[in-house]
Amino acid sequence: PEAYVLIDKLQGLGLLPGLMTGTRGLEAREVALEAGKEEQIGDPFVNGMLRFLQLGGARDLDFRIGGGLGYSNDGYTPPNAQGVPVPDGAGYRVNGFFRAAPYNWLGFQARAEAVAGNDGEQTGRIGETSLRLGWPQATLEAGRFAVWYGPGRHGALLFTTNAEPMIGVRIRNPRPIAFPKPIGFLGAFQYDFFMARIDTGGPYPDSLVSGMRLALRPNRYLEIGASRAMHFGGKGRDENVSTFWDILTGQRESAGNTPKGNSLASIDAKVHLPIPVQPVVLYGEWGGEDQSQPFIFTRHAWLGGVFLPSIGPFRKADLRVEYGTTVTNEPAVWYQHGQYPHQYNGQILGHPMGTDARNLFFEARYFLDPSSYLDVKYDQTERSYPGPAKEKRKRIAGGFVAWFTRNVRAEGKVAYDRYTDEGGVSGRDGNLKSIELSAAWQYR
Repeated sequence: PEAYVLIDKLQGLGLLPGLMTGTRGLEAREVALEAGKEEQIGDPFVNGMLRFLQLGGARDLDFRIGGGLGYSNDGYTPPNAQGVPVPDGAGYRVNGFFRAAPYNWLGFQARAEAVAGNDGEQTGRIGETSLRLGWPQATLEAGRFAVWYGPGRHGALLFTTNAEPMIGVRIRNPRPIAFPKPIGFLGAFQYDFFMARIDTGGPYPDSLVSGMRLALRPNRYLEIGASRAMHFGGKGRDENVSTFWDILTGQRESAGNTPKGNSLASIDAKVHLPIPVQPVVLYGEWGGEDQSQPFIFTRHAWLGGVFLPSIGPFRKADLRVEYGTTVTNEPAVWYQHGQYPHQYNGQILGHPMGTDARNLFFEARYFLDPSSYLDVKYDQTERSYPGPAKEKRKRIAGGFVAWFTRNVRAEGKVAYDRYTDEGGVSGRDGNLKSIELSAAWQYR
């Protein structure tokens, strides 16, 4: 995760203009290429962050193996953890990844993780594992992949890493493409399209989910995007091109408005204000769920945020504040479609705050060196779904990431989550506590 932290920070300071970050994950080689284009400036801290990002593309092959110990009073699943829980009781976690890109047109990655607690429960998970063919302007990826659409960093409305990676095919351009001269004022664009088969938990097993996104970067100060998510098909349901088109355009299946599927959409923007005494990044996303008319948003949700990549001239610290809501004029709408809920194996594909919720998020970091930092996070959520009582959660977490050498990495996490009226049941109060320490060795 520290690579994404450094990218956001450097872009907030006015660097890495060739990257578009509203569509994730990013390609390590493309990030390294952009970091290498920046001229060394008079700030050793900034130069160190650029050098760290360049390490991601230094070799055609790299891998990491790691493990650690942990404890929690309940084996819960943290937000944006790709569906992987913390150990229940005292336990351990082991993980690793492998990446190879021997040619510009060929790449492979594999990730795996296992968690076990002293209650005997074990969770093993194949993470992002895929084969990629093509070039930076057009890449076909097949396998298991994670998708994040939008500028939010604690969450996004349509797709995040809250659920486990999906299995399917994906077409995108990791390297933004510049518009030709007649419309060069539009800057560069990036596209993303995928189709995956998942279990949403609805009445139609093994349904299809499709996502698409188009983003523009007219200049280094602005990035805008439009995203769609569509669910359809499954056992006993149509899965043809006509069905896909009807959902895309918001058409109805019958006079009774029986839907062929579920559709979500959003637009977003990120603006960089290069104020010398205090650079600021502003961003927001606005979306609609279960559209019933062509290209018209209904049942709105939104989020917005402010990111300070430095605190005044002090570049070793940064601060983020983010707020979002899925409360609409109709209850139980966002992520809770009766036939195609926006979920994968019980985890919401979108924002971890969930349905009929309001969420406030703070995050602050202090860097010890260009690749190592301390962080603290505060996450507050109020949720009316499923009712009748309103669930309230307050979560505070802290941790560190430290690279002791080029190859040795350590990480620590601690979290405390206090909740009242869990699941809408009055009097169901409690707390979740967890701590984890891990270390890894990476060849690169």
